[in-house]
Amino acid sequence: MNEKGENMKVENMSQSSEELANLKNVNQIDNSFHAEIGDLEITSAKEEHINELAELWANLATIQRLNMPDRFSFEGEGKNWREFVKKKIDRKQNLFLVIKKKGEYEVRGFLYLQSIKLPMSELILKGIIEDVYIKPQYRKQGLASLLMNAALDWSSQHNIKQVDCITFEKAKDLNGFVNSFSSEYKGDVDFKLVTI
Repeated sequence: MNEKGENMKVENMSQSSEELANLKNVNQIDNSFHAEIGDLEITSAKEEHINELAELWANLATIQRLNMPDRFSFEGEGKNWREFVKKKIDRKQNLFLVIKKKGEYEVRGFLYLQSIKLPMSELILKGIIEDVYIKPQYRKQGLASLLMNAALDWSSQHNIKQVDCITFEKAKDLNGFVNSFSSEYKGDVDFKLVTI
């Protein structure tokens, strides 16, 4: 290897060490979030949202089961969606966002981002957006994009440099949206679509 190649290798190694040194520990994650955009607000999901989120997540689960019955059975939850949502809210290292109109109770949609740790570590390696759901009557209004931008801004603030959005192959509309969003996204988080 020539000197230039050796210098590049050393530079890449030091860059990786620096990036590892900047990773957040699970205990350093603050999943509280609040932003106002026009007449809308995006906040962290709270206890007061459990009933409505349980209904929305049950709707999403039905869609997932129809598209991939072998992957999405949800037998373990025993169809107790309130408890399922409560567990998601209680996971402080993850981000659970809701979007609604200011001053109104109704949740128009949600996004759930799970923090993935390095193996055998408490350091956050990356984020995975597992679920994005907007009520049918509020689709095509840019709400999913607002939620995605909020999640990626939060990730950037917590030095999470990579976020994947997981969808299933049959979800053509969602895949189209995520591809379109990722091509327009201008932030500093490496964002990509992963289909299963």
